[in-house]
Amino acid sequence: MPDKLGNSGRSGLIAVVGATATGKTAVGVELALALNGEVVNGDSRLFYRGMDIATAKPSEHEMQGVPHHLIDILNPNEHFSLAEYLNLARSTISDIVGRGKLPVLVGGSGQYMWAVVEGWEVPDIEPDRPLRAELEQRLEREGVGALAQELSSIAPEVAGDTDLLNSRRVVRAIERVRLNSSASTRQKPGEPPFNTMMIGLNVERSVLHQRVLERLGTMLESGWQAEVESLIWDGYSAEDRAMSGIGYRQMISHIAGEIDSDETVRLTAVATNRLIRHQNNWFKRDDPRIQWFDMTGDTGNQVNSIVRAAKAWRSSGG
Repeated sequence: MPDKLGNSGRSGLIAVVGATATGKTAVGVELALALNGEVVNGDSRLFYRGMDIATAKPSEHEMQGVPHHLIDILNPNEHFSLAEYLNLARSTISDIVGRGKLPVLVGGSGQYMWAVVEGWEVPDIEPDRPLRAELEQRLEREGVGALAQELSSIAPEVAGDTDLLNSRRVVRAIERVRLNSSASTRQKPGEPPFNTMMIGLNVERSVLHQRVLERLGTMLESGWQAEVESLIWDGYSAEDRAMSGIGYRQMISHIAGEIDSDETVRLTAVATNRLIRHQNNWFKRDDPRIQWFDMTGDTGNQVNSIVRAAKAWRSSGG
């Protein structure tokens, strides 16, 4: 059995990536159970307390007793920068490794996952008021459509989780992306901070679309509307960043009487499928760093294959 630093001198890390509804949660848990690991969340939607149903946050039953870190760490109106996430994630991973366990990073948020795996250095930056003023002037001249198109071009995953018809949110999103981009640097190629095995989960597109629809049906039956009503009762609104996420902004519109239940589901499905396309841009099928597994059919056999591959990686010094 190799030591916890592996042959490379870097600590081992498994990262489970892929689009929404491909089964990352279950695979992460099975890997942790098989390899004495603990899960570290790399999905930005799971940071927020009280936002469980529309984010498909794993239940205690689904966690199967495996410790899950960086879930339920913020209130819906709290801001969380990439730099703050990286500090917490690195500290958490260090603690897990220090206790002789294997960190299993699980998530579909490309920026967060790659920032950990590739070792981005992201200073925690202050708001740039001149940049904000510039964007607001452009909004007046060009309209929200032009800025939404720019956001989709420079940060597709951020655009997928932003209400592109809401000018304030589009401006803030571009501001965050630009500031992070200008201040961020990555380690040189060949110097990643961890000895990482990246596992990618893929599902055939039509099957994945059906899973999204089934998930939305389950959300309705599980109290999706009641969850959002409770958050509104607690004082949160569509103005809060987390509440503008997929499944929340649509349900807020329904509660306000602007759309009916069927339209709420349809719009959420459209937004989710748009997010999936953006996630696929972050995690490329031809990326040699990612070992892909097709979860379209018999997922049980595929999970077993994933666990076997991870055990072989671990035995060889991972």
